[in-house]
Amino acid sequence: MIRFDKYFILFFESVSVFMFLFFLLQYLIIKRKEYLFYAVYLLCLSTYYLVAIPDFFFGISMKDVAEVTKYDLFKRPLQFMSGVFYTLFIVYYLGLEKLNGFLYRFFNSLVVMYILLAITCFFLNYFGIDYNNPYYIFSLLLFPLQLYVVIALFRHKVPYSNYIIWGSIITLVGSSLTLVYYIYLLKYDPDNPDANALSYWPVQVSILMDMFLFTIALQRKIADNEKSLINSAYLRQQAVLLERERIIADLHDDVGGGLSSIRMMSDLMAQQSAKENHPAYVSFGQKISLTAKDIAQRMHTIIWSLNAENDTVSNFAEYVRQYGVSFFESSPVFFRSNNLASLGGETEISGVKRKNLFLIVKEAFHNIIKHSGATQASVNISLEKKELHISISDNGKGITDEENPTAIRFGNGLKNMQKRMDEIGGKIHIDTGAGTSIKIAVSIN
Repeated sequence: MIRFDKYFILFFESVSVFMFLFFLLQYLIIKRKEYLFYAVYLLCLSTYYLVAIPDFFFGISMKDVAEVTKYDLFKRPLQFMSGVFYTLFIVYYLGLEKLNGFLYRFFNSLVVMYILLAITCFFLNYFGIDYNNPYYIFSLLLFPLQLYVVIALFRHKVPYSNYIIWGSIITLVGSSLTLVYYIYLLKYDPDNPDANALSYWPVQVSILMDMFLFTIALQRKIADNEKSLINSAYLRQQAVLLERERIIADLHDDVGGGLSSIRMMSDLMAQQSAKENHPAYVSFGQKISLTAKDIAQRMHTIIWSLNAENDTVSNFAEYVRQYGVSFFESSPVFFRSNNLASLGGETEISGVKRKNLFLIVKEAFHNIIKHSGATQASVNISLEKKELHISISDNGKGITDEENPTAIRFGNGLKNMQKRMDEIGGKIHIDTGAGTSIKIAVSIN
């Protein structure tokens, strides 16, 4: 009949192998060394108990010295190698290299010591040299050293070290109880065939608790890192918004004021020159005024695109409508736009997309005035799911090539439209014939 303690040994071994695979997978995904070292530590532990309890796992008799010697060859080396990888795990998990130079050097010296002990034990086992008494004495000497490790971590208050401290304390207690229990079984129940396997359950319980604590620590650290990344992203976003507001203010106060002064003075110059009958000066003043007006409008577009408060589809559509009404006001072209009430209210669209789309619309309006000979123009803006559609049409003569009337003449303006659509991942389609129709579609995600 299999007792509970034997079930527990199988349970412990299964959990160790599962956690080894879990942390190995974590390392392969996020490439953090602490996960690799903890995974190898668990692998060493699970392998150690296979060779430490061969009577349970492989059914051999502990009185069969020849068979037991084969497993003992790797038993103590694996024990010390588990200490190597657990120490490396602590170093990288707590980030001691950056946070605490003393602890970083101290733990590295422990790693070297454990490696030397593992190599020494392997060769002593290989050559059949009995070193049980020195081993037990050295194990007793290691106890205060391990206790010092716990005290050092506690004193230096390294972030997340509390989980390591309590895990180490629990493991030390479990190891001590295992030693005491083993001595007890040898003295009071020497004929028990399961004494070797039974003696390990205290330390196995403590190791399971240590795994549980580290899993909690891992989740806590991941949660804190995610929170830190979210806070950093929020602070960067706020910094970008503040910088956008500063640029807007500078453009409005410095550049805008200067352009207004230039335009006002050119208008006065044109008026004065008209009174004095100087046509050349009138023309020159008008050109300065038109140039200043164009620059002022471009600057207004830049400010509008930078302002985060305008990052909505409805705001974009209203801006296009107002610009169209103003642009065609003094022209022979009758302009109309669709009803903007169904555009999704506060549906967001980035400033970069708003700016590029507006400049495309603006180019299309200029082409209507300069080249189409149209008497009517319209713009229709609609939102279908997460895709914005813009249609600009006129009743003009179209933009066909004179040498090939069925082909569309792609000048710099149309090429610039296509380039801007490529920048924002949209599509543009142009139909010409009885007028021109430009259809634009772009995702607003």
